[in-house]
Amino acid sequence: MDDGSDGFALAIASGKGGVGKTTTAVNLGAAFAEADLEVAIVDADLGMANLGAFVGLTTPDATIHDVLASEATLEDACHRGGGLTIVPGSTDLDSFTGLDTDILEDIVEDLRARFDVVILDAGAGLSHEVGVSLQVADAVLLVTTAELSSLTDAAKTGELVERLDVPVVGAVFTRTGDGSFEDVEGIATALGTTDAVTVSVPYDRSVHRSIRKGIPVVMDAPDAPASQAYDRLARSLADLLDLDALFSPDDEDEFVWVDPDTGDETAESDPDDPVVDVPLAELIREAGLDESEAATEERVQLLDRVRSRFS
Repeated sequence: MDDGSDGFALAIASGKGGVGKTTTAVNLGAAFAEADLEVAIVDADLGMANLGAFVGLTTPDATIHDVLASEATLEDACHRGGGLTIVPGSTDLDSFTGLDTDILEDIVEDLRARFDVVILDAGAGLSHEVGVSLQVADAVLLVTTAELSSLTDAAKTGELVERLDVPVVGAVFTRTGDGSFEDVEGIATALGTTDAVTVSVPYDRSVHRSIRKGIPVVMDAPDAPASQAYDRLARSLADLLDLDALFSPDDEDEFVWVDPDTGDETAESDPDDPVVDVPLAELIREAGLDESEAATEERVQLLDRVRSRFS
């Protein structure tokens, strides 16, 4: 950072695997990196490490497991992959034994001194290793799908984070728009994240293609719907992380302000009457919502089930 202060450590967490946690970690990091920020992503999922594969690092010489086992230095375990600095984990089950997770805090502190943002791809569930990863972070971002089991597990993870006295800065709902996503605002209420950043990432085949290439989708296909969502997530977190570099002077004219009476475009916004010309159909598509009566009834039913499970 410009002021010479330490960077911000953000843990990406989920209650269960397979919900897009690592994809979110990689692409959020890439969105920050695209804004000229120095970013490091650490595979803190010590039991099921797979971060390296997402950026083409299938056989790294040294991993976070080697560092925790005192068999390599942190510098040795820092690699470049997908245009990012990655500290990958080992996929060898034997490497999970003999780890000193207590030094993870020292590792994060070292990285925070050198990078603007340190993203921890934490493990899923409520294990000791997960708790350590979350506790060394400055804040936590929850990732979940709208499936009932995923939401329930995400809520449990949120409770663990609260007990660790680490703030939850938001929730990311993945794979929306494919029929599984329902009411963003309602589910955010059930998770208790309405006062935090809430972003939905639509189902997008570009994500699968980017993973096969080992390149974050925000770099491989910047105009893809998922890329736009991850960019929006990075920008929404910018105020909290105090990362002014995310916004260049050119970004000030990104939105077109429209006079509500005449329909004329104006270069400057009216703070008393801000009208942004964003098509409703586009907003509905990005959120994965459907205006049909059947879809509305289904959203209400799901929300009732979620609330009953959390009550």
